[in-house]
Amino acid sequence: MSDLAAAEKIKQIDASFKAQMDHSKKVWATRGREAQMAVHNARPKTWRNLKGIQLMVHECGHVGNRPFVWGLATVSIGCFLWQSTFDDKMKADSDYWQAFHAKGGGH
Repeated sequence: MSDLAAAEKIKQIDASFKAQMDHSKKVWATRGREAQMAVHNARPKTWRNLKGIQLMVHECGHVGNRPFVWGLATVSIGCFLWQSTFDDKMKADSDYWQAFHAKGGGH
């Protein structure tokens, strides 16, 4: 085998190894939790991809949902304020509280 043919054969082998290594790197990049999260984050975010608080905030931005949001906020704040003023005397006078929440009370 001549030196020219041997050099050509070495170039082919190197090119083949480089192609295999590039393919292996692509495969390795798709494995593991980090790669899955990168693929997930690369996807476009639509309302169908949103969950929990993100979806609620998205829905609150719609004009048609604003009356519902205002009502929900009003009731939530009112219940929080009402619950925060529920003192020990009110708990002692409450049959429900004594039956289900007080220590020693019960069914």
